Amino acid sequence: MYTRKTTLYCKIENPSGTDATPDLTYGVIAYDVSLEVKGDMKERNAGNADRSLYPNIRGKTSVDLKFWIELKGSGTKGTAPKWGPLLRACDRLETALAGTSVMYSMALTGETCSIYVNIDGILHKLIGCAGDCEIDLTSGDIAKLNFTMSGVYALPTDSPCSAITVDSTSGLIVKGTATTFGSYAAIIEKILLKFGNKVTERPSMNATEGILAFMVGDRNPSGIMTCEAVLRATTNADFWSYFDTGTTKELSVVLGTTEGNIVIIVAPACKLSAPKYGDRDGIRLMDIEFQCARSSGNDEMTILLT
Repeated sequence: MYTRKTTLYCKIENPSGTDATPDLTYGVIAYDVSLEVKGDMKERNAGNADRSLYPNIRGKTSVDLKFWIELKGSGTKGTAPKWGPLLRACDRLETALAGTSVMYSMALTGETCSIYVNIDGILHKLIGCAGDCEIDLTSGDIAKLNFTMSGVYALPTDSPCSAITVDSTSGLIVKGTATTFGSYAAIIEKILLKFGNKVTERPSMNATEGILAFMVGDRNPSGIMTCEAVLRATTNADFWSYFDTGTTKELSVVLGTTEGNIVIIVAPACKLSAPKYGDRDGIRLMDIEFQCARSSGNDEMTILLT
């Protein structure tokens, strides 16, 4: 078996906890796939005539799945990318405007998806998946979405690892962006945006594995920006004042220049923690940590594809 022969495909469930049976046309290019089955083995410590234990019994069983994908558009304005179900299962609402754009905003109610992972002929089906995500933007690197998903376990089966159909667009490199923080275009090395989702299981005695599905129970999105330090007097760059007074600032990132593969990320009300000093080869840096707070409600962070 070969590590590289790993495929992933996913589809939104309706209702939640029911296998959506994604086929190969729902494919997503996934990197560094890590799958762990978590069986709750119940010990049987009953007294008996000797000192030996009775065999454990398997209780609730779930699967943790970690991987990253390229943050990119579908190639067609207004057409959702094939990774859309993953973001929807991370508490994001998908709104598509034909021929114009696809937006992922903060959801009012959660959704789940079914994820199939084929590891060189062993097919794992994860049902009722929900998860957490990070947007990883590092200068000169591929723009990434880092996923940590949880799903209900099903016994894997032998199935050929066949080719999947994926979005035709190439991944976006983090360069030539239009990025501002409070109207200041800093010299930025990296931005990491965390969804901050708290994923919880929905126990059900009627479910085969004792879990109906997973869901996002709470969220607290945040971020950290690593940039070169400047004086407070620099226009629109007084991060110490923003921290001291509690002033919120908007973060805006525009990636890409080709229609159908442009990504715009906006966090309208970033509330700063105390800046931290760092160093890179003798250059003074600042780590700017912030909460992505609400502005008018359900708008802490949006991703627009156009």
